[in-house]
Amino acid sequence: MSDDPSHPLARRSFVGGSVGLVLVGCAGSAKKWEPTPVPVVDGMVELELRDYPELVMPGGMVALQPAGARRPVLVQRLEANQVRVLSLRCPHLGCTVRWDNDEQVLRCPCHGSRFDDRGSVLEGPAKQALTVLGSELEGTVVRFEFHEGDA
Repeated sequence: MSDDPSHPLARRSFVGGSVGLVLVGCAGSAKKWEPTPVPVVDGMVELELRDYPELVMPGGMVALQPAGARRPVLVQRLEANQVRVLSLRCPHLGCTVRWDNDEQVLRCPCHGSRFDDRGSVLEGPAKQALTVLGSELEGTVVRFEFHEGDA
């Protein structure tokens, strides 16, 4: 997130309540989970909602692989005009966490850490939450700042 107060993402505050989430195409831990590649232009990712039907309604989410990222991110549609973007890099040892539809948690397949839909630790060994990236939903466009070390 930019420290420059004139930067569009620096002027917004992003708050959101917990909602039940469903990741289309990832109904449980047994299915293969493939994030959708997205370009990063000048450190920003922009998504048109019409291209991501999972994000049209609150509760939807989609896993994305920003260009140059080692790990994907999870974009969640919250209530009203709010989104949340989480790095899916487990803070324990860097494995990629995945959404578990059955338990409604993010789960690390390497050592079993579990995180709620906000990225907070529910069960270790991870001791830190998942990284939340600054994001906004303006009209029909989701924007978030992304740099190679973010995921």
